[in-house]
Amino acid sequence: MRIICKDLSFSYEPKKKNTAYALENVSLTIEEGEFFGIIGHTGSGKSTFIQHLNALVPLQSGELLVGEFDLDTKNKQYKKNLKALRSKVGMVFQYPEYQLFAESVFEDVAFGLKNFYPELSLKQIEQKVKYAIELVGLNYYQIKDKSPFDLSGGQKRRVAIAGVLVTDPEILVMDEPVAGLDPVGKKELMDLLHSFKKGNKTVIIVSHDMDEVCENCSRIAIMQGGKVVKVGKPSEVFTELPDENLELPVVARLKNALKTKGVEIDCKLESDDFIEEIVKKYKERNGR
Repeated sequence: MRIICKDLSFSYEPKKKNTAYALENVSLTIEEGEFFGIIGHTGSGKSTFIQHLNALVPLQSGELLVGEFDLDTKNKQYKKNLKALRSKVGMVFQYPEYQLFAESVFEDVAFGLKNFYPELSLKQIEQKVKYAIELVGLNYYQIKDKSPFDLSGGQKRRVAIAGVLVTDPEILVMDEPVAGLDPVGKKELMDLLHSFKKGNKTVIIVSHDMDEVCENCSRIAIMQGGKVVKVGKPSEVFTELPDENLELPVVARLKNALKTKGVEIDCKLESDDFIEEIVKKYKERNGR
């Protein structure tokens, strides 16, 4: 599902004179199958933008197409298509574990599935819930009957993500996915997202973690003051940041530091590529 956004503007107080815009003339295309990152400081419009993608925030001005869905509220099919749209665009908010509510893990994960696909049999629901729970790295039989409130923080987050993945969305949107996770938890979550993406699914992450965005995203958009100010590959976006409140990823800072010492490192802004280039340079200089 391709996302095409043209001249999108939004205000939380549209009737107010001289209203401030959370989004202003945002134009952006996200291709099907991309691992796309959106960065920017607090208040830049990131969360407001992604909430447009499954109509949690309704379109006020501009155009927005998500796959075959036209999100213009004046479209005759708009309300009719909302359930189908939300089954295809899975949204995981920051600290999704706070959204758990059911008496058991099974019921929590099954909730969206029952809502979007009421025609499914109990056996089909059980199969899909089992698959989703195991997909996020949990043991279905050990955890399905437990209260989600008795789980560890990491387990809660996995269950919440399973509750989104269970509907098999085409697009997965995550707001600050690695917030509060330790390095192992971050790696496991990113591995999960890459595994999900293998089926030509689209992954969109909003993050303040420049290193995670740089290491994992194929393209990045920088938002500032409700506008998209830069879009491109990590190597293009992180050459120079237009927002002084953002910090370059570690690899980009190291490349710049080495450049000031006369050492040019030509590589992607990924740690593995950077290390390979450093080793290559070392061997060249030492005749190995």
